[in-house]
Amino acid sequence: MEFVLHFPRGPLSRFVEHITYYAGAMPNHRREKLIPDGAIQIIVDLTETPKRLYDTVDGDRGVDFRNAWISGMHRKFIIIEAQPMSSMLVIRFQPGGAEALLSQRASDLTNTVFALTDVLGAASASLRDRVLEAGGATARLAAAERWLMEQPGWGEPVDPLIAYLSEQLSNPGRRIRDLCAETGYTTRHVLDRFKQTVGVTPKQFARIRRFQKLLAILARPGDYDPEFGAAPLPAPDWSALAAELRYSDQSHLVNEFRGFAGMTPGAYVAAYRGLENYLPIS
Repeated sequence: MEFVLHFPRGPLSRFVEHITYYAGAMPNHRREKLIPDGAIQIIVDLTETPKRLYDTVDGDRGVDFRNAWISGMHRKFIIIEAQPMSSMLVIRFQPGGAEALLSQRASDLTNTVFALTDVLGAASASLRDRVLEAGGATARLAAAERWLMEQPGWGEPVDPLIAYLSEQLSNPGRRIRDLCAETGYTTRHVLDRFKQTVGVTPKQFARIRRFQKLLAILARPGDYDPEFGAAPLPAPDWSALAAELRYSDQSHLVNEFRGFAGMTPGAYVAAYRGLENYLPIS
Protein backbone atom coordinates (compact mmCIF):
# COMPACT_ATOMS: atom_id res chain seq x y z
CA MET A 1 0.00 0.00 0.00
CA GLU A 2 1.18 3.50 -0.86
CA PHE A 3 0.35 6.16 1.72
CA VAL A 4 1.31 9.86 1.88
CA LEU A 5 0.22 12.53 4.38
CA HIS A 6 1.02 15.96 2.90
CA PHE A 7 0.91 19.31 4.72
CA PRO A 8 0.63 22.27 2.31
CA ARG A 9 2.99 25.20 2.77
CA GLY A 10 2.57 28.89 2.18
CA PRO A 11 -0.81 30.56 1.62
CA LEU A 12 -2.63 27.27 0.97
CA SER A 13 -1.97 26.18 4.56
CA ARG A 14 -4.41 28.89 5.71
CA PHE A 15 -7.21 26.93 4.06
CA VAL A 16 -6.08 23.30 4.08
CA GLU A 17 -4.70 21.37 7.04
CA HIS A 18 -3.45 18.37 5.07
CA ILE A 19 -4.01 16.20 2.01
CA THR A 20 -3.94 12.41 2.27
CA TYR A 21 -3.22 10.13 -0.66
CA TYR A 22 -3.30 6.36 -0.60
CA ALA A 23 -3.47 3.56 -3.15
CA GLY A 24 -3.80 -0.20 -2.95
CA ALA A 25 -5.44 -0.33 0.47
CA MET A 26 -6.45 -3.87 1.44
CA PRO A 27 -8.66 -3.70 4.55
CA ASN A 28 -9.79 -7.00 6.03
CA HIS A 29 -13.15 -5.48 6.96
CA ARG A 30 -15.99 -4.15 4.80
CA ARG A 31 -17.13 -1.10 6.73
CA GLU A 32 -15.71 1.43 9.18
CA LYS A 33 -16.98 3.79 11.82
CA LEU A 34 -15.77 7.35 11.20
CA ILE A 35 -15.76 9.43 14.40
CA PRO A 36 -16.30 13.23 14.18
CA ASP A 37 -12.92 14.87 13.66
CA GLY A 38 -13.85 18.54 13.50
CA ALA A 39 -13.20 19.16 9.81
CA ILE A 40 -14.83 19.46 6.40
CA GLN A 41 -13.26 17.15 3.83
CA ILE A 42 -13.30 16.56 0.09
CA ILE A 43 -12.85 12.90 -0.86
CA VAL A 44 -11.70 12.02 -4.38
CA ASP A 45 -12.17 8.34 -5.25
CA LEU A 46 -9.61 7.25 -7.82
CA THR A 47 -11.38 3.98 -8.61
CA GLU A 48 -14.62 3.41 -10.55
CA THR A 49 -16.42 1.49 -7.80
CA PRO A 50 -18.99 3.46 -5.77
CA LYS A 51 -18.62 3.69 -2.01
CA ARG A 52 -21.57 3.42 0.35
CA LEU A 53 -22.50 5.59 3.30
CA TYR A 54 -24.59 3.25 5.46
CA ASP A 55 -27.68 4.22 7.42
CA THR A 56 -26.82 1.91 10.33
CA VAL A 57 -23.89 -0.09 11.68
CA ASP A 58 -25.15 -3.47 10.43
CA GLY A 59 -27.86 -2.70 7.86
CA ASP A 60 -27.46 -2.69 4.08
CA ARG A 61 -29.37 0.51 3.34
CA GLY A 62 -27.42 3.60 2.45
CA VAL A 63 -26.35 6.07 -0.23
CA ASP A 64 -23.66 5.36 -2.82
CA PHE A 65 -21.12 8.01 -3.82
CA ARG A 66 -18.93 8.06 -6.93
CA ASN A 67 -15.90 10.01 -8.13
CA ALA A 68 -15.79 12.79 -5.50
CA TRP A 69 -17.84 14.00 -2.57
CA ILE A 70 -17.68 16.52 0.25
CA SER A 71 -18.34 15.63 3.88
CA GLY A 72 -19.39 18.41 6.22
CA MET A 73 -18.79 18.75 9.93
CA HIS A 74 -20.41 15.84 11.75
CA ARG A 75 -21.66 15.79 15.31
CA LYS A 76 -21.79 11.99 15.57
CA PHE A 77 -20.18 9.01 13.86
CA ILE A 78 -21.01 7.78 10.37
CA ILE A 79 -20.58 4.31 8.84
CA ILE A 80 -18.65 4.11 5.57
CA GLU A 81 -17.74 1.28 3.22
CA ALA A 82 -14.22 -0.13 3.05
CA GLN A 83 -13.21 -1.88 -0.18
CA PRO A 84 -10.11 -3.81 -1.27
CA MET A 85 -7.68 -1.97 -3.56
CA SER A 86 -9.09 1.42 -2.61
CA SER A 87 -7.33 4.54 -3.86
CA MET A 88 -8.30 8.00 -2.65
CA LEU A 89 -7.14 11.56 -2.18
CA VAL A 90 -8.64 13.41 0.79
CA ILE A 91 -8.45 17.18 1.35
CA ARG A 92 -8.98 18.20 4.97
CA PHE A 93 -9.81 21.89 5.47
CA GLN A 94 -8.82 24.18 8.30
CA PRO A 95 -11.73 25.59 10.36
CA GLY A 96 -13.36 28.16 8.11
CA GLY A 97 -11.12 27.15 5.20
CA ALA A 98 -13.78 25.42 3.12
CA GLU A 99 -16.16 28.36 3.28
CA ALA A 100 -13.41 30.86 2.47
CA LEU A 101 -11.85 28.92 -0.40
CA LEU A 102 -14.93 27.34 -1.98
CA SER A 103 -17.39 30.18 -1.25
CA GLN A 104 -19.82 27.68 0.30
CA ARG A 105 -21.60 28.08 3.64
CA ALA A 106 -20.17 25.43 5.94
CA SER A 107 -23.44 25.27 7.87
CA ASP A 108 -25.19 24.00 4.71
CA LEU A 109 -22.94 20.92 4.77
CA THR A 110 -23.25 19.98 8.44
CA ASN A 111 -24.08 16.34 9.25
CA THR A 112 -24.31 15.54 5.54
CA VAL A 113 -22.31 14.17 2.64
CA PHE A 114 -22.90 15.56 -0.87
CA ALA A 115 -21.66 14.59 -4.30
CA LEU A 116 -19.06 17.24 -5.07
CA THR A 117 -20.79 18.11 -8.34
CA ASP A 118 -23.93 19.05 -6.36
CA VAL A 119 -21.91 21.64 -4.43
CA LEU A 120 -19.29 22.88 -6.89
CA GLY A 121 -20.68 21.93 -10.28
CA ALA A 122 -18.26 21.37 -13.17
CA ALA A 123 -15.25 22.42 -11.10
CA SER A 124 -15.49 19.17 -9.16
CA ALA A 125 -14.95 17.03 -12.27
CA SER A 126 -11.73 18.84 -13.13
CA LEU A 127 -10.29 17.99 -9.70
CA ARG A 128 -10.65 14.24 -10.17
CA ASP A 129 -9.59 14.36 -13.81
CA ARG A 130 -6.40 16.24 -12.98
CA VAL A 131 -5.49 13.91 -10.12
CA LEU A 132 -6.08 10.83 -12.27
CA GLU A 133 -4.00 12.23 -15.13
CA ALA A 134 -1.03 12.93 -12.86
CA GLY A 135 1.45 10.10 -12.39
CA GLY A 136 2.51 9.12 -8.87
CA ALA A 137 1.72 10.44 -5.42
CA THR A 138 3.80 13.63 -5.64
CA ALA A 139 2.27 14.70 -8.94
CA ARG A 140 -1.23 13.89 -7.75
CA LEU A 141 -0.82 15.96 -4.60
CA ALA A 142 0.54 18.84 -6.70
CA ALA A 143 -2.45 18.58 -9.06
CA ALA A 144 -4.84 18.82 -6.11
CA GLU A 145 -3.00 21.87 -4.78
CA ARG A 146 -3.20 23.63 -8.16
CA TRP A 147 -6.94 22.96 -8.29
CA LEU A 148 -7.39 24.39 -4.80
CA MET A 149 -5.50 27.55 -5.75
CA GLU A 150 -7.94 28.14 -8.61
CA GLN A 151 -11.02 28.20 -6.39
CA PRO A 152 -13.12 31.39 -5.93
CA GLY A 153 -11.73 32.34 -2.54
CA TRP A 154 -8.04 31.96 -3.38
CA GLY A 155 -6.18 35.09 -2.30
CA GLU A 156 -8.79 35.97 0.31
CA PRO A 157 -7.94 35.37 3.98
CA VAL A 158 -9.83 33.07 6.30
CA ASP A 159 -11.91 35.29 8.59
CA PRO A 160 -9.43 36.24 11.38
CA LEU A 161 -12.28 36.01 13.90
CA ILE A 162 -12.79 32.35 12.98
CA ALA A 163 -9.06 31.61 12.96
CA TYR A 164 -8.69 33.09 16.45
CA LEU A 165 -11.75 31.40 17.92
CA SER A 166 -10.97 27.96 16.50
CA GLU A 167 -7.44 28.12 17.90
CA GLN A 168 -8.63 29.20 21.33
CA LEU A 169 -11.48 26.69 21.44
CA SER A 170 -8.98 23.89 20.85
CA ASN A 171 -7.73 24.49 24.40
CA PRO A 172 -9.96 22.78 26.99
CA GLY A 173 -11.35 25.16 29.57
CA ARG A 174 -11.74 28.33 27.49
CA ARG A 175 -15.17 29.83 28.17
CA ILE A 176 -17.09 30.89 25.10
CA ARG A 177 -18.57 34.01 26.67
CA ASP A 178 -15.06 35.17 27.64
CA LEU A 179 -13.83 34.60 24.08
CA CYS A 180 -16.78 36.53 22.67
CA ALA A 181 -15.94 39.45 24.94
CA GLU A 182 -12.30 39.37 23.81
CA THR A 183 -13.30 39.73 20.16
CA GLY A 184 -15.23 42.96 20.70
CA TYR A 185 -18.26 41.60 18.83
CA THR A 186 -21.64 40.75 20.31
CA THR A 187 -22.15 37.17 21.44
CA ARG A 188 -24.90 36.69 18.87
CA HIS A 189 -22.66 37.86 16.03
CA VAL A 190 -19.86 35.53 17.10
CA LEU A 191 -22.14 32.51 17.48
CA ASP A 192 -23.89 33.06 14.15
CA ARG A 193 -20.70 33.78 12.22
CA PHE A 194 -18.87 30.77 13.67
CA LYS A 195 -21.69 28.34 12.94
CA GLN A 196 -22.06 29.60 9.36
CA THR A 197 -18.33 29.50 8.66
CA VAL A 198 -17.22 26.38 10.53
CA GLY A 199 -20.43 24.34 10.43
CA VAL A 200 -21.14 23.87 14.14
CA THR A 201 -21.52 26.17 17.14
CA PRO A 202 -18.43 27.18 19.16
CA LYS A 203 -19.58 24.92 21.99
CA GLN A 204 -19.95 21.92 19.68
CA PHE A 205 -16.58 22.65 18.07
CA ALA A 206 -14.89 22.84 21.47
CA ARG A 207 -16.44 19.51 22.48
CA ILE A 208 -15.24 17.82 19.29
CA ARG A 209 -11.73 19.24 19.66
CA ARG A 210 -11.50 18.14 23.28
CA PHE A 211 -12.66 14.66 22.29
CA GLN A 212 -10.02 14.58 19.56
CA LYS A 213 -7.37 15.49 22.13
CA LEU A 214 -8.59 12.58 24.22
CA LEU A 215 -8.27 10.15 21.29
CA ALA A 216 -4.79 11.48 20.51
CA ILE A 217 -3.70 10.88 24.11
CA LEU A 218 -5.05 7.33 23.98
CA ALA A 219 -3.17 6.46 20.77
CA ARG A 220 0.34 5.07 21.08
CA PRO A 221 3.08 7.45 19.87
CA GLY A 222 3.80 6.83 16.21
CA ASP A 223 1.03 4.22 16.02
CA TYR A 224 -0.53 5.50 12.78
CA ASP A 225 -1.45 2.43 10.77
CA PRO A 226 -3.59 3.01 7.64
CA GLU A 227 -3.75 -0.76 7.14
CA PHE A 228 -5.46 -1.28 10.52
CA GLY A 229 -2.82 -3.69 11.76
CA ALA A 230 -2.18 -2.18 15.19
CA ALA A 231 -3.10 -3.91 18.43
CA PRO A 232 -5.96 -2.74 20.66
CA LEU A 233 -5.10 -0.05 23.20
CA PRO A 234 -4.59 -0.73 26.90
CA ALA A 235 -7.23 0.74 29.20
CA PRO A 236 -5.90 4.00 30.74
CA ASP A 237 -6.83 5.76 33.97
CA TRP A 238 -10.09 7.26 32.75
CA SER A 239 -10.56 9.43 35.85
CA ALA A 240 -7.13 10.98 35.39
CA LEU A 241 -7.83 11.66 31.71
CA ALA A 242 -11.16 13.25 32.57
CA ALA A 243 -9.42 15.59 35.00
CA GLU A 244 -6.59 16.40 32.56
CA LEU A 245 -9.01 17.41 29.83
CA ARG A 246 -11.35 19.24 32.20
CA TYR A 247 -14.35 16.99 31.89
CA SER A 248 -16.52 17.46 34.95
CA ASP A 249 -16.00 13.81 35.94
CA GLN A 250 -15.50 10.35 34.45
CA SER A 251 -19.21 9.95 33.67
CA HIS A 252 -19.02 13.14 31.59
CA LEU A 253 -16.18 11.61 29.57
CA VAL A 254 -18.18 8.40 29.10
CA ASN A 255 -21.19 10.37 27.88
CA GLU A 256 -19.03 12.17 25.31
CA PHE A 257 -17.79 8.80 24.03
CA ARG A 258 -21.34 7.58 23.65
CA GLY A 259 -22.39 10.78 21.89
CA PHE A 260 -19.54 11.03 19.42
CA ALA A 261 -18.50 7.40 18.92
CA GLY A 262 -21.67 5.51 19.86
CA MET A 263 -19.74 3.29 22.28
CA THR A 264 -18.14 3.21 25.70
CA PRO A 265 -14.48 4.14 26.23
CA GLY A 266 -13.70 0.49 26.90
CA ALA A 267 -15.25 -0.57 23.61
CA TYR A 268 -13.24 2.08 21.77
CA VAL A 269 -9.82 0.96 23.04
CA ALA A 270 -10.74 -2.66 22.23
CA ALA A 271 -11.79 -1.75 18.66
CA TYR A 272 -8.81 0.55 17.93
CA ARG A 273 -6.46 -0.73 15.21
CA GLY A 274 -4.13 2.19 14.49
CA LEU A 275 -6.28 5.12 13.31
CA GLU A 276 -7.82 7.35 15.96
CA ASN A 277 -10.95 8.34 14.03
CA TYR A 278 -11.54 5.14 12.05
CA LEU A 279 -12.68 1.93 13.67
CA PRO A 280 -13.04 -1.27 11.63
CA ILE A 281 -16.41 -2.99 11.96
CA SER A 282 -16.26 -6.76 11.69
